[in-house]
Amino acid sequence: MNRIHCPVPVITYNGNLIVAAAQKYPKVAARLPAGYLTETTTALGKIPADVTGQKIAKGETGNLTAAQQANLDQLLHCMGQARKTAKLAFPGQTVKLHQEFQIGIHDSHELNAVLSRADIVLASTQTTANLPAMKLKGWTDAETQTFTTVRGTFPASTTTQQSGQSDAKKATGVKATDAATAYEHILTIQNAADLEFPATDPANAPARAEFKLGIFPPDHHVAPAAPTPTPPAAPAK
Repeated sequence: MNRIHCPVPVITYNGNLIVAAAQKYPKVAARLPAGYLTETTTALGKIPADVTGQKIAKGETGNLTAAQQANLDQLLHCMGQARKTAKLAFPGQTVKLHQEFQIGIHDSHELNAVLSRADIVLASTQTTANLPAMKLKGWTDAETQTFTTVRGTFPASTTTQQSGQSDAKKATGVKATDAATAYEHILTIQNAADLEFPATDPANAPARAEFKLGIFPPDHHVAPAAPTPTPPAAPAK
């Protein structure tokens, strides 16, 4: 597989745009194996969860039992749903979203820190100042109850467990494998687009831009420095 030369978020962002472009142009899709775009979409969709899994593993929440891990996954899901709803309910209210819904706060991935953020988010969904606006965006008492129940599966006195180094390594490996698969697929789609819309025809420029040709992946090549010219020899006296 091709070596990845850019951050994973850059891959997922551009990859989704490139897949959308391929779906828009049937001639490009026709150059690819059957189901290739679906495979690419699936690969791209796995990466965010892989990243979260890696961070959680590195944050020493490893060695959880299967039931505890399932509860943690559910808790993270509830937090994500609450944050997404809050963004819709309180657009542009950056301070509220940051402080009350912990959006943008990822200072630690230790279990205690995750639970602390969960407590803040859960409490914020239930205040009289926030709940009515949340409900206007689809949030119901059922979501609050689910959030409360899953939070209750973790005792308030829970302490950070022994670091799961092997789990962290596995999570890192999974992320790298999935990212590499998605990256390879994206480059293949771009190649099909490059063949369908060659740069030799100026009329192809808009389509090529949709496939990020010449833009993604970023070119990190640095041209070698020009050689220092040798000064002319001093004339003989």
